Parts: sequence; structure tokens; C-alpha cells
Amino acid sequence: MKKVLMAAVIGLFLVFATAGSATINIETVPVDNPGNAGELSGAGAGGAGLNRICGAVGYEYRIGKYEVTAGQYTEFLNAVAKTDTYGLYNPVMSDTSYGSGITQTDANGDGLWEYSVASDFANRPVNFVNWGDSARFANWLHNGQPTGAQDLATTEDGSYTLNGATSDAALMAVTRKANAT
Repeated sequence: MKKVLMAAVIGLFLVFATAGSATINIETVPVDNPGNAGELSGAGAGGAGLNRICGAVGYEYRIGKYEVTAGQYTEFLNAVAKTDTYGLYNPVMSDTSYGSGITQTDANGDGLWEYSVASDFANRPVNFVNWGDSARFANWLHNGQPTGAQDLATTEDGSYTLNGATSDAALMAVTRKANAT
């Protein structure tokens, strides 16, 4: 009886101790054919557009098996975008015709945003996320999914060093760090 009670107490402790820890788990698959030369794509290969080599793999890496869902992105927004410094939320996301069903509200009138997703959109891919938003989401995952302002500990450093980059030119200069997860 003591062992069962002790196991129950330890189990409850673990549930409560991990309640604030990372909740999003991104399943990944390997892309691991370094040296793959790729293939010609474009008009020269019987297609349309400019000729270029596509599909070349220069190094091994992992990529998400599934798209990031509107529900996962909503969790991200609620964790770091109470004041949305870098515009991680796009108002078009609220549209359920071609958006993600994610809404932004100031429920308390205190200037702090809260986000919710329509239940039938939670498992659909998120839309209207740009390169900078994606890099900030990756940094947030890399950093253990912390809660707080958009800064070095949450969105601006991790897999990528963004340092507040918002322009296309500044974002295109950002590269993945060698220790990215």
C-alpha cells in the first residue's frame, strides 16, 4: 500500500513539475543525402521558368514531418506575443476562408494580446507566416518554448541570430547556426 501511495505521489509530482515545460513536439525526418547534385528544373528540363538546379543536399539535417499547425502556432503566440514586438501575428490569420482561424484579442483591455484558434482549425497548417516568423518559432523551440517578451531568451537567438531583424534584406542575411536544433 505504501509503495502504491508513494508511486501516486511521485506521479502527481511529475505531472505538476512538468506542467510548465515544453508542450509542442515537432516530429522530424532526416534529409541525409549529402553530395546529391540535384536536378535541372525549368524550361531546359521541359518545365517552365528559369533553369536552375533543385533538390541538391549539401549536408545532413532534419525537417518537420508535418506542417506546423494553427494550434501549435497559437501556443507560440500566447507564449511570446503578448505585446507582439515583431508582428508574429498577421490579421489575415483570423480569416477562416483562407486563413488559419487564429484570432487576436485584448480581452482585459490592458494592451496585452491573447490568441485563440477555432477548434476545427487547430490541426490544420498555419498560414500567413513569413521567414522571420518561422525563424522566431524555430528559436522558441530551440530555447525550450519559454514564455516572455520577444528577446534573446525567447525568439531573437537560438537556431538563428535575428537581433530584431524585420526587413526582407536583414532577414535574408540570417543563417542557421551550427548548433541549431
